[in-house]
Amino acid sequence: MMHGGYGMFGGGGILGLILVAVVVYFLIKYFNENNNNNTNTFSKKSNSLDILNERYARGEIDDEEYNRKKKILKD
Repeated sequence: MMHGGYGMFGGGGILGLILVAVVVYFLIKYFNENNNNNTNTFSKKSNSLDILNERYARGEIDDEEYNRKKKILKD
């Protein structure tokens, strides 16, 4: 079927470009969210260990509790 020489989307392909831009936007958003989830998991573990170290340094927890919790966080 002929489309009058304007391509599949008509109007010089503007609609096609918009469609491609929307798809690319959602793909980038999807991959950024997945990447952020992985980063946040690492960040939470690191942050928890920092807090544990601070509590130990202030004397809020003893050696035994510090070592036990540190082992749990690293696993």
